[in-house]
Amino acid sequence: MVSAYVTALTTPVPQGVSADDRASSAFAQIALACTGCHGTSGQGVGSIPAINNIPESTFIRTMQEFKSGQRAATVMDRIAQGYNDRDFLELARFFRDRR
Repeated sequence: MVSAYVTALTTPVPQGVSADDRASSAFAQIALACTGCHGTSGQGVGSIPAINNIPESTFIRTMQEFKSGQRAATVMDRIAQGYNDRDFLELARFFRDRR
């Protein structure tokens, strides 16, 4: 998991992310950290759930629950600590319409 996270931070924006998406989202590079585990479009990989195409409120609530420890996790509780509510909103918007 850690190596996927580090790789995501140093990998160019995935093919599925258009130039318009890069320009319109200040969080495109931050979102790369998510794609290392959740897939290039947030579609989920194996047992790792999809984070695309879900309502912003669901995404934000889930991340807040990870951060507070209300939701059980193997690694997301620690990852969520590095983000604030504005980050959660921007990430939710970034992944909302991904396919």
